[in-house]
Amino acid sequence: MNPVEVERTTKETTVVVRLGTPGAVELPVPIFAHFLTALLTTWGVAADIRGGGDVSVDPHHLVEDIGIVLGRAVRQAWPGYAGIGRYGWAIVPMDEARVEAALDLSGRPGAWLEGFPGGPVGGVEGEVFAEFYTGFARGAEATVHVAVRAGSNRHHQWEAAFKATGLALRAATAPRGQEALSTKGVIG
Repeated sequence: MNPVEVERTTKETTVVVRLGTPGAVELPVPIFAHFLTALLTTWGVAADIRGGGDVSVDPHHLVEDIGIVLGRAVRQAWPGYAGIGRYGWAIVPMDEARVEAALDLSGRPGAWLEGFPGGPVGGVEGEVFAEFYTGFARGAEATVHVAVRAGSNRHHQWEAAFKATGLALRAATAPRGQEALSTKGVIG
């Protein structure tokens, strides 16, 4: 992994992501900072993520932009996705919840989430967390699938989703040879 720093500033948000640099997740949306910290912890990659913006309007823009910037950082840290596993998947049980995540660092962006109930978690509507996955898939040029298979507690379901995503990223970014894992010889 190449240590990288990626920034994005818009009229709505400012986000800085450093991968390969020890740090913390500092955001004005505590529940999202909690979930993002869970993802980074299970992934096992040192990171420093900071952001702010128009969260008094809605945390949607900040959550989406963090996904975009983290995705871009992944793309830059592993150029061309050469020499890594490319694919990753995990199932995480968390109390009564069980969530699976699967991803392909493919160069073909898309995010598909299924089985998540509506309603807020930590004062944030669940649909906002889905925007993180959409942004991440675009920024990383990755295919991302996350599915709730069991559970009744929305907090457990979303936290298990972020942890499963981190474990899937751990597998997908694990070193493997020199070439891109593709019959074409390149990703994208």
